[in-house]
Amino acid sequence: MRINISSRVRNSMVGLTLILCLLFAILTILLVYIIEDQVFVNQIKAEQLAFEQILLAQPQREDKWQPLNTNIKRIDNAKGLPDSLPESTLMTILENQGIHEYFDNDNAMFIASLKTPRTDTPYYLVYDVSGLLAVRKSKSSLFILIGLLTLIISLVAVLLARQLSKATLAPVRRLSQALQGNDLDDVVIKLANEFSEDEIGVLARELALSLERVKQSAQREYDFNRAVSHELRSPIQIAQSATELLQLLIVEQDSKTHKLLSRLQRSVAEMNEVAEAFLWLASDRVVDATEKCSAITLKNTIISLRELYPNYEISINGLDSELINYPLPTNILSIVLRSLIRNAVTHGDGTEINIIFSVENIIVVNAVDSVARQTESFGIGLNIVQRICDRFNFHLKADTDDENLYRCSINFNEKT
Repeated sequence: MRINISSRVRNSMVGLTLILCLLFAILTILLVYIIEDQVFVNQIKAEQLAFEQILLAQPQREDKWQPLNTNIKRIDNAKGLPDSLPESTLMTILENQGIHEYFDNDNAMFIASLKTPRTDTPYYLVYDVSGLLAVRKSKSSLFILIGLLTLIISLVAVLLARQLSKATLAPVRRLSQALQGNDLDDVVIKLANEFSEDEIGVLARELALSLERVKQSAQREYDFNRAVSHELRSPIQIAQSATELLQLLIVEQDSKTHKLLSRLQRSVAEMNEVAEAFLWLASDRVVDATEKCSAITLKNTIISLRELYPNYEISINGLDSELINYPLPTNILSIVLRSLIRNAVTHGDGTEINIIFSVENIIVVNAVDSVARQTESFGIGLNIVQRICDRFNFHLKADTDDENLYRCSINFNEKT
């Protein structure tokens, strides 16, 4: 799964924003309830304080005192408490001093269980708030109002979070766009070096170093293709010309001289093919239609290998078709074929080596012994062939069947 930093940061900020807005709505509702209850509690405490001050100053007025708030009633006996109180609530009030609240469908009251400061005589202040409730009586309207406010705040916060994430990631996006739309030049490297010392900055600096290394590698490749390729081909061309002149100058050739000249010519041809293969591997140019190799042109390679390995029977199937054209230069395909056949000679059991040509494949089949089958590097061992297949995006496959037949094939359909 691909990792998208922009979407991750954006989703995280939006998610955090929505969670905070939800918490805001919940805390607002709780705060409204708490404030309303605290107002009633404070009124009871104010009446309690006024009563206690009067008792300390004028004890004779204890029986005559009544709260100033007409909704609060003083009750000196537990029997005077409202009959609507459940038994459990009543027991809690009688056993515990303090302010208690009781709400049901019909009643809403705060009951203070207190004692007089001089005689410790219990008394009760009952505050009937049934007609004073602002929150509980309009719960639906209050919830709708808070919900609408939360929704509006959430929308605004989400938009701000998206804009903030966009602004935060703007330098990273600018670097990404520069990498996608431009070459790996000094401008991109300079842009990557502008980041600070944070985590993104570390990645950007490593990217800048990688870009510099890639640029240097590309420059080395360019220098090699421009200068070294000429220097590499020139000695090979001189050696090839010299062998041709020797063949013309030596009119009477004995068998030994002929073998030496043939061997020298084969070596020079192989050197030329190897040089061209490395030049292709060092470049990124595409094979032109005129550079494709016909299967018929591979006959010279097969003939030279038969002369090189006279004790091996190298058979050919499908090479006579002039319609078969492979998407590789002739010299490249020659060195690939030569490497595969040499691999078969090295690891085979000395019997027939069969080469099968088709429109999509070239397959080299040979028998192997049990020792060769156990060799881990058997069938590969040719790095240049693997590199060439990777360079041109072809398949190189090597395996051994139950009949001790080793198959090394190149499929010219591009990898998907």
